[in-house]
Amino acid sequence: MIPKTEMIERSLRCYVLGLLGLIPVLGLIPAILALREHRRVKKGSANQWNPARRYHLWGGICARTAIPLWGIPIGLALCAFVYSLFFSSPVDSWR
Repeated sequence: MIPKTEMIERSLRCYVLGLLGLIPVLGLIPAILALREHRRVKKGSANQWNPARRYHLWGGICARTAIPLWGIPIGLALCAFVYSLFFSSPVDSWR
């Protein structure tokens, strides 16, 4: 069980990181960090009342929205880049 002040700080940190996660492309890392904070608060609260529960909840929602929103396009772009490295030859660029 974590102290109440730490639980509130982590809940607010989860919310801020979740909102930062909604920034296009750059928000993938803050979204992952927000999910980590969300899990820590949820695991450490142990049925304890959290005054910052709404921030904790919305931080998790924003993070869960941001990861597929930005992770899928980044993954597809990375796959296309790797594909172009392996399946294009220098000879084709001269034609």
